[in-house]
Order: sequence, then C-alpha cells, then structure tokens
Amino acid sequence: MFHGTVEGYDNFLSFHDIWELLFARESESVVIDCYVNAYLFLPREENPDLFWIFGYVGAALKGYVESCRDDKSKEKHFEYAFGKLDRTPNEFDLIFSPMHIGTNHWALLVIHNKEKEFHVYDSLRNKHRPDIPQYVSGGTESYLKGEHIDANKWPLRYPDPCPQQGLGDDCGIFTCKYMECLAPRDIQDLPFSQDDMPYVRAKITVHFIKAYFNAQGRS
Repeated sequence: MFHGTVEGYDNFLSFHDIWELLFARESESVVIDCYVNAYLFLPREENPDLFWIFGYVGAALKGYVESCRDDKSKEKHFEYAFGKLDRTPNEFDLIFSPMHIGTNHWALLVIHNKEKEFHVYDSLRNKHRPDIPQYVSGGTESYLKGEHIDANKWPLRYPDPCPQQGLGDDCGIFTCKYMECLAPRDIQDLPFSQDDMPYVRAKITVHFIKAYFNAQGRS
C-alpha cells in the first residue's frame, strides 16, 4: 500500500496487512511501525509541548529472543534498531520498544529515562514470560551502557493500570494503544479495553487509507 514514504517516514503496508487489520487477525511488525510513524510522530511534531520527548525502536526487533544466539548478533541487532533514533538515547524522556515475545505475542517495553526504570505493558500479563527480563538484561541494558546510560540497576516494573485483552489476536493493537496513551503528557491511566478493539482497528485502517491517498495526491 505504501512503497516509499508518507511525510518522510518509510512505510511498506500491503493490502493484505489492511485486510488482517480490519478482520481482527494478528498484527505484524509493519502495522505497528506504520502506526507509530503515521499516527504518533506527526501529531508530536505539530504539537511538541503536548507530548513527551519520545523515541521509537522499531518492531524490527521482532524475533529477537529466537534469532540472537550469541553476543555479537545481539550487538548488531541493537545497533541497527537503536541506530534509527534521531538523537542519542539519553535525550529522550521515553523510548518505546515493541517486543515480539514467545512465538506470536506482542508486548511493549518503555525505557523510562526520567524515572530510570524499564516499564512493561503486556496485554496477557497472567502468562509467565521469562524472555521479557532476558530481552531487557540480555541486550537493552548492554546497548544503553555503550551509550553512557548505566541501566544495569534500573528496576523492571509492570505498571497498573494495564488493559488486558480477551481471547483474540489483539496484542499488537493493544501495544499500539499503550504507546498512543503514554506519549501525551496529559493522559491519565490507559482509557481503553478489549471492547474498544473493533473500533480501534477500523479507526487505524481509515487513517492508513487516508494517509495513502494523501500521499498519492502529493506525488
């Protein structure tokens, strides 16, 4: 759907991605990336005082736990992902990093520089997920240390409230909504639930389609 850029951001959405988004299937990393680039960054640029200074480490980290078998691979993986930030990590209030954990689940890691904490928002929090602390300690902390951020003693927290999903494939959409609610400075709590997911999916789809046709008009 997007082969090129929308407002300067790379987007590579196919019509298959849109179909999956509309009909409540599992969201791939490209949907999460495009959501952040087209849905969060543009409002932040237009009204910077309303948002935290946040960065985004793309969902290219999908499959991190499975794919990185040695320290060198981990280092290259994080260099690539964090290298897309437009400033050094310590200049951000928050860094959002969607995590693809297990085999088919998304959760959100928030690197909270001001509070010196790692926050995890997981829409299936009742599941035991040993790969989350492994992801944080096995790569994120090491990378940040190389960027002069000593995060080894930062606590890993699971804040409340944290809306939980039902039995569907909505974890990627929950991850997007966590970021949408955490990015503005004046939002309290996370005011959404599983009942909102059909509307949220439709709203995101309409936004992507409008962005596509706007880009066609400009070109």
